[in-house]
Amino acid sequence: MHGFIWKDMKRSFLNVGFFVGMASVAALLLTAVITGAPLDRTRSSYYILANVFAASGFGPFAAVFPVLAYATRFCEEYQSGYYRMIFSRMSPTRFGRIRICSVALSGGVMLAVPIASACIMAYILGVPGVPQGSDEGLLDGTIILTYIVKYGDWYIAIGKTVLGFLFGCVWALVGFAFAVWIPNRYVALIAPFVLYESLWIALYQIIWLNPIFLLRGDDVGSYPLAAGVECVYIIAVSTVIMAGLVRRYRNG
Repeated sequence: MHGFIWKDMKRSFLNVGFFVGMASVAALLLTAVITGAPLDRTRSSYYILANVFAASGFGPFAAVFPVLAYATRFCEEYQSGYYRMIFSRMSPTRFGRIRICSVALSGGVMLAVPIASACIMAYILGVPGVPQGSDEGLLDGTIILTYIVKYGDWYIAIGKTVLGFLFGCVWALVGFAFAVWIPNRYVALIAPFVLYESLWIALYQIIWLNPIFLLRGDDVGSYPLAAGVECVYIIAVSTVIMAGLVRRYRNG
């Protein structure tokens, strides 16, 4: 059993989709860091981060990447019949817990690492702290300014990294949920993006539930609230996955 857990976790990271997804996210975010402002430390780090999260084009397509890692693996197991052998060795609930952890972690790490790297580069290439000079007033009225004054720059960097991780977990699991209920690789890859865009439009006025605003956290007005909502989404999607796996088990 422990061997299966380790192998499944290893496969969730050591695959082409994971590295392609992470490389794509890193290219989008780090390019925005480099091209978004002069690299002579004359602009605020938060001017650079604003370009990264608002002007890089990453946000509208953010849900595409976490699915690439391991979310569609179940489609292959279903098509080959391998899932029946798995269910003969463990219950669907046990398998579901293991696979949910593998899929969520790979999707979360795929986004967290590039986001953390972008934040670090923004602090190195820009001026951290409350914006001064030409950027004075940039953060007026925002939760970011409150966090900088109260906790320091580290809180922003860690907060955005955690939110990115949780966002990656959610949308990797959404892909897994589609794979369980509709075991078609193309559906599992495309449907999460369609759902993400639909929620973005439908929940545009309900900021604290809107997935793109949860990713950034700034518009929600509270990083802990954004993280809490993402955790609720993870639990909800995991429940849908478990129900699908039990259905597959009962139907043979």
